[in-house]
Amino acid sequence: MSHSVLDLFILSLLDRGLQTPYDLQRQGGLSLGSTVPALRRLAAASLIRKREATGASKRPRHSYQLSSSGRTRAHSGWKTYLKTPNQMDLDAILRVADMAQHYNARTADIVEFLEAVVSERKVPARSRLSDSDGRSGSLGHLTTLVAWNAARLKAEAKFLAALAKSIASTAASRSKR
Repeated sequence: MSHSVLDLFILSLLDRGLQTPYDLQRQGGLSLGSTVPALRRLAAASLIRKREATGASKRPRHSYQLSSSGRTRAHSGWKTYLKTPNQMDLDAILRVADMAQHYNARTADIVEFLEAVVSERKVPARSRLSDSDGRSGSLGHLTTLVAWNAARLKAEAKFLAALAKSIASTAASRSKR
């Protein structure tokens, strides 16, 4: 069974020592609204175990621990996404790159992944821009939305290209030492 990038990222964060939904929110940058349902899915799939602890208040506190199959999935589940970066949003891209770096993927593979995403984003940005160019002089909602989306993809591509260059540069300077 394949899991979403979010599910795999949560497994990875648990593998790194985060334990509660609030840890995932504060230290992992994840919203409680997406984390809580994902934790339920992962528990149902027996990839994590939920532990209840009592604190100073009567409110139950939940923490999570990886099962052995969850640990295995955390260490390797992201690899499929690294090889096929199709149609990912920016959060998913950054999460895959983070997991790849954390689990010591080859730098060249991470850079190749980011460059593939950059390439994917440049083509739609160009075609969407040309789609909006031929419309009437009105700046209606759809035309504005198409232009915004093209500009967003262009900005993401520029940022991801710089990230790939930075990762490659850091790796090159480490290997010279």
